[in-house]
Amino acid sequence: MRRTPRLVLTATLVSAFLMASASAQDFTFLKPDGSAAPLSAMNGKVVVLVFSGIQDPQCREEIKALESLADRYQGKDVIVCWVSINSAAEATNQKLASPCGPANRVVVLRDPNQAAFKRFSGKAAQLPTLVVLDQRGQPFGQPRGGFNPNADFVNDLAAMVERLLKK
Repeated sequence: MRRTPRLVLTATLVSAFLMASASAQDFTFLKPDGSAAPLSAMNGKVVVLVFSGIQDPQCREEIKALESLADRYQGKDVIVCWVSINSAAEATNQKLASPCGPANRVVVLRDPNQAAFKRFSGKAAQLPTLVVLDQRGQPFGQPRGGFNPNADFVNDLAAMVERLLKK
């Protein structure tokens, strides 16, 4: 009789933890056509997310760097995404279709209420913020704030992606 409350409490805590863990990683982004793109649909792939906005002065360079990364991993289980934190009032769906120039292999998404951005960017939220997710949808390493077009951005990201693909 004394074990029943402890067992119930333990089962309740484990259940709450599992539900929080599962739902904490499932965000729904929007595509430029307005359709939903749940993050959970990308499970099984390495996902590179760059949270930014059309107001970012380096937006064009970000997209070009991401295109280069997407080219490198074309045909592999890697998804490269540029995620706008702009509201629909700030950037229409039409504008989002080509936010900073052509995005051919980069998936362009909108984080409509910035929930994913807030969750993944941590305490040092800045634009852009780069997050790499493993095949289970879990962050790999720390979020990276800022973008330096003179740095070896693509090769740094590629090294992270390669480590995850080898797992």
